[in-house]
Amino acid sequence: MQERRYSPSRPRAASWPASVLYRRESVVPGTTITIDSHQRDGLYELVRNHLGSVGELFDALERDKDFTKAEQLGLEFAEDFQLLRDIGWGEREKRSQFELTMTSHNLMELLHRLHGEAIEVIVGSGGEAQSIREDEETDQRFQLGCEACNTLLAELDPRHGGSA
Repeated sequence: MQERRYSPSRPRAASWPASVLYRRESVVPGTTITIDSHQRDGLYELVRNHLGSVGELFDALERDKDFTKAEQLGLEFAEDFQLLRDIGWGEREKRSQFELTMTSHNLMELLHRLHGEAIEVIVGSGGEAQSIREDEETDQRFQLGCEACNTLLAELDPRHGGSA
């Protein structure tokens, strides 16, 4: 059998347009969702609250060996990070509008989860919920977040009817 020799050449991918090389699947939702700065502040507060539970991921992986829970938390945190990429990581943002790039399905899941967590904090009882409610500004941001979730869910799914 004769040995085949290949001449060194540029990889084929190098001649492709950059947009092809770095294309990401499922980044653009079916409809474009844009939020204002008040909605952003509310969602930001809810996401920060959820990210405060990151220790549960370590517990699920290391202490409890509950890999199903760890995977679920990982998916939730990934959604949180994706939203933060769109709305900014800082406490205050100068922009007045924010375009959300998550798929409609993932955004709806995120909004349902954040809404449920907000309701628990707003109407919940117990030491942790009470200590959060004592900060009136934080309570207002949680309320803004809850309202933002309702508005966006109604926009994404007309069957939602404005309540989560």
